[in-house]
Amino acid sequence: MQIGFSAANITPSYGMEKPGGTGKSYIQGVHDDCLASAAYIGDGDSAIAIVGLDTLSVPHSVCDAAREIILEAIALPPERVMFGASHTHTSGPIAAGFISEIDDSYARHVARQSATAVIDAHRKAEELMIGVGTGEAVGVAHPRRWYLTDGRMVSHPRSQFKDLMDRPHCEQDQTVGVVGASDADGNLRGCIVNFACHGTTGLGAGGLASSDWIHFLREGLKGVFGEDFGVVFVNGACGDITQVDNTADPDYVQSGPIAARRVGMTIAGEALKVLMQMEFADHAAVQAARTVIKLQPREITDEMLEWAEQHLESDEVVEGRWFPDRTWAREWIELDKMNREEPEIPAELQALTVGEAAFVSNPGEYFSKLAMDIKRGSKFDPTFVVALANGCVGYVPTEDSYADTYLPAEGERFTGGYETTPARSSKVAPGSGEQIAAACIELVNSLA
Repeated sequence: MQIGFSAANITPSYGMEKPGGTGKSYIQGVHDDCLASAAYIGDGDSAIAIVGLDTLSVPHSVCDAAREIILEAIALPPERVMFGASHTHTSGPIAAGFISEIDDSYARHVARQSATAVIDAHRKAEELMIGVGTGEAVGVAHPRRWYLTDGRMVSHPRSQFKDLMDRPHCEQDQTVGVVGASDADGNLRGCIVNFACHGTTGLGAGGLASSDWIHFLREGLKGVFGEDFGVVFVNGACGDITQVDNTADPDYVQSGPIAARRVGMTIAGEALKVLMQMEFADHAAVQAARTVIKLQPREITDEMLEWAEQHLESDEVVEGRWFPDRTWAREWIELDKMNREEPEIPAELQALTVGEAAFVSNPGEYFSKLAMDIKRGSKFDPTFVVALANGCVGYVPTEDSYADTYLPAEGERFTGGYETTPARSSKVAPGSGEQIAAACIELVNSLA
């Protein structure tokens, strides 16, 4: 096997906007570098590349631009290169939503640096052995959507509804997936890691750029194997999974360096265990397949638009909905404009296989249960689901996550959670998640 690893810096500059929140925030310094990390894997007949990006998400246009450079430089076809965002909330301006906008110059920079990482990984590729394994990380990532005892479904109930919490609305995947590379003497040279958890520990709080807990994942593995050890991280279906434990005691640290270290070092430790027990082979065939499906957008009714126009300046917060009325009012107006310009939403799905293992990607902030459905339907074992890959269509919940209406009404309590409330970050219609899962299963099984 010809395998190589490389990374290029994509740390945002001072003054750039930091997306992922509902208020304007700007980069004021650097806690740790944000990277585009790449693994190149060739079996002698064909090759694939996987790129992990320390970004909130990645626009499809950025992936296309990087793929064009890669194709010209090393003749690796676009369908054989996957880009997965880590979903760190302390990165550069490459995502639009709420009040964030994409910085075109930064997006071009990320595209070029992503291509550079793949091209350099190809340049560094050498004859190595390959292995695949899985572990499990319990206690560091948790469901953030819960049913209440009154039947409602809300996000992060601990702060408002602690006494009403019933059960999580989630089938959680706690798998740590690892693809490792070793030389003939048993020296480990790099790995790809897949795990599902939001990048919201706030390691870069105070305006600092950071890869969030992924920083400690990298540092933990490099601390064992050396600075030249390649680490590529691609996030799983983390749409309803974060580091916040809604059942924890009040003194449990939920954010900041302690939380980031807890998650990152735990995943590093589990990946290390998997690598130490991994069986390596001289050869594993690599394959690739890609398709684009069309998703339907959320409907913004005339009644919703009328409410939005009336609440553009309102600071009122509907209990359980999170964020002021004016935030949702603006989002509904913007989403209605998007729907008129884009009556269908394209979504690229991709499958890359390494021997009996598969990486299956979608461009959504995907819910965990849907990823489990893909794993159950796949003929490849293990199957690693990569979310927020090759584009971004926002939150993709399960169909039963949506409420019947999101218009506030007198005497009716809000349900559904902010992940499903219509917005540019939640723009796909109910049923889209199941549509993606079915298409992903068909795609990956076409390679079996």
